Amino acid sequence: MDLVEAAVLHPRIGEVFEAVVVDVTDGKPGGQVQVTEPAVIARCDGDHLPLGERVPVRLTRADPATREVRFAAV
Repeated sequence: MDLVEAAVLHPRIGEVFEAVVVDVTDGKPGGQVQVTEPAVIARCDGDHLPLGERVPVRLTRADPATREVRFAAV
């Protein structure tokens, strides 16, 4: 699944998506966000991600070789 997500998103690096914050780690920056189109859950870098809230995120990494997808809060 991670490979497919990274391959689909690779041409869209730099694009901004609407996402929902689905997980945060207390005391650490960043968390997990869910983008609905395309349906992806991935790591998001940034401070003060509000759990359960919609946030704009920029796709910063989509690497099929490492199967990593990563966003950053805008």
